[in-house]
Amino acid sequence: MKNIFKCFIIFIFTSQIIPADFENLQLLEFDSKKDLKNYMKTLNTALGVKCSYCHDMDDKALDSPHKEITREMIILTRTINRHLLSLKDEDEKDTVELVTCWTCHKGNTKVEYNKPEDD
Repeated sequence: MKNIFKCFIIFIFTSQIIPADFENLQLLEFDSKKDLKNYMKTLNTALGVKCSYCHDMDDKALDSPHKEITREMIILTRTINRHLLSLKDEDEKDTVELVTCWTCHKGNTKVEYNKPEDD
């Protein structure tokens, strides 16, 4: 019984630190399942959705229209952030507020297009 428990603990520990065999990650690079899950949780929060919004829960690697849009949005935010960082001096780069999904979505799948009122 102790050996089974030991093997289980080793399996759990190694599955968190050894890079997983991720399927169909076209733009994302993660070293662990934990990092990938944390990133996906930020997307869930930013868009106000559950995993099933983009994923077939029986096979999460399958492509869907929402996954394609998400990939395009990831490319967009990376491009904007690269541009923002290029405008700053090396010592100012830590002060740049980077664009994330939350910047525009704020917990909704649809972006609010109304211009904020002037103060």
